[in-house]
Amino acid sequence: MTQKPSAPALVSATLAQVYIQQDHLEQARRMLARVLQADPEHGHALALVARMQARSRARLYAGYRPGRGLAVRWHDAPELPDLHLVVAVFRPSAAGTTLYVTSVACRSAAGEHAFVFPGEARGPATATLCLARWDGARLRPVAVHEPLSW
Repeated sequence: MTQKPSAPALVSATLAQVYIQQDHLEQARRMLARVLQADPEHGHALALVARMQARSRARLYAGYRPGRGLAVRWHDAPELPDLHLVVAVFRPSAAGTTLYVTSVACRSAAGEHAFVFPGEARGPATATLCLARWDGARLRPVAVHEPLSW
């Protein structure tokens, strides 16, 4: 019996990002090591490695609810006095794009909050949100949610 030659292994920073999003962190680390072995200056891979090094156990869950705004839950956040839930909403307008940014302090490791936007931020719109702390010089993300569009 003869063996079929194996297909070349897929090496991709994008695949590593999918692994991260699905919490398959060991596969992501191995994939990123292979990408960086082939190209030590691969920008996307380097950014993902930095993201994984800074990764905490904190998680964000969010969804847009028409008429009720953006509902957000978080858990396993570090209990820091300067921890905030930050949201930015981008909406097309006659002048280009309108940006609305706000935040709320997180007083516990787990919680939920609903952001209601001016004019109800009806679609089309895209929001990005993160759990972050201000260290006096810059915002330090603890958890980042994938962009939401409606």
